[in-house]
Amino acid sequence: MLSWLLDRYAERDLVTGAQGPFPAAFAVGSPVTPEHVMRRSAGVDMALMHGMSVEWTGSGVKAVNLRTGKEYWRYERRDLGGTMWSFAVSARTVVAGFDDGKLVGIDLRTGKPLWHERILHNDGFRSVSLTGGQAVTEAPGAVRAFDERDGRSLWTVKTPGTCPDVLVYNVYSLPDRVSAVPVMCNVSSVVGDDYNLLLGVDNRTGELLWQRRTPDPSEVVRGDDHTLVAPAPDPDDQPYVRLLDMNREGVTSHAGLATDWWNPVGAGDGTVLVGIDAEGGTEDRVTVLHAFDTTDGRLTWRLRAPSGREFGSGEIADGRFYVVRQPLLTEADAGHRIHADLLVLDADTGRLLHTLRLPAMTVPDESDDYFAKLDVGDVADGAIGISWRDDRGDLLIVTD
Repeated sequence: MLSWLLDRYAERDLVTGAQGPFPAAFAVGSPVTPEHVMRRSAGVDMALMHGMSVEWTGSGVKAVNLRTGKEYWRYERRDLGGTMWSFAVSARTVVAGFDDGKLVGIDLRTGKPLWHERILHNDGFRSVSLTGGQAVTEAPGAVRAFDERDGRSLWTVKTPGTCPDVLVYNVYSLPDRVSAVPVMCNVSSVVGDDYNLLLGVDNRTGELLWQRRTPDPSEVVRGDDHTLVAPAPDPDDQPYVRLLDMNREGVTSHAGLATDWWNPVGAGDGTVLVGIDAEGGTEDRVTVLHAFDTTDGRLTWRLRAPSGREFGSGEIADGRFYVVRQPLLTEADAGHRIHADLLVLDADTGRLLHTLRLPAMTVPDESDDYFAKLDVGDVADGAIGISWRDDRGDLLIVTD
């Protein structure tokens, strides 16, 4: 009976299908000397993949051809309760998570639904992460994984009794079939909201290999294939920021970073970038970049923005760090047009490889306590996506 009802719901879904040939990627890897800028209206969460941007629509997801700006396909639910809260994209699949506990797998090339799974869950946020062909999400008192192509249930790991209500923040695939899963615990309760865990899971069987307390899953970043970087559970612990080696046996803190300021603005390929305000005024302002080697925690380079300028959050890809250098902005700048620069830096040395003056951007309206930032949101398939941090305003796509 339940399967029949789900099929009937699926019949009501809007599926437009692919419109024309599948868009080609701009290049293999990340841009080297990006010069060409395309501007288009965005205002939504998006991910770059194979010449397209995949975007949130509220009740579903759509893919837009970056070259033409035209919609390539759209998938949306039409039944009640079909609000999409999260989606993830791989080279072949989009998996969307809805607030009524439904997961939908969608083919990236055609936009057609591949499978759907209903997970019993109270109405609320539904997260989804894609890694190693697995779609990972939360269930009551558990973390579950499904095959991204056919929706088969692959494994389930129970969370501790102290963490009955869980939100999966991210998933990191490690060597030897281990996944590190940062989770927020008790997300629906006013009690124990600061209780969060980093779980080590055998991603073949779902066996819980180990667990570790962490202050905030959003502050865990990946430094290299087997190293995560995260603050210590106790802010008084020294070193405060630690490099965590992970394997099947457990977690080892092998080094620390010489910093008391933890604002990660980029990580990967053996480097983690920490953003610092030279005046020590606010975490929202990044006027100095500090780069640390994730092998031993040593400071490898430092870059300070010119007076009156700051950096947004960036991305590391193929040994290069992509970041926007922009004016220091306040609420008074809302509605004004500004100029900023895209910098391409060598991630190992900080050497400037390339600079591109971006077209003028209009600063969006901001809330009282928020400072506007231009962030590099994604680097994939020869394209760089640059947008305002609050997902309002224009989206810039930059290619070689």
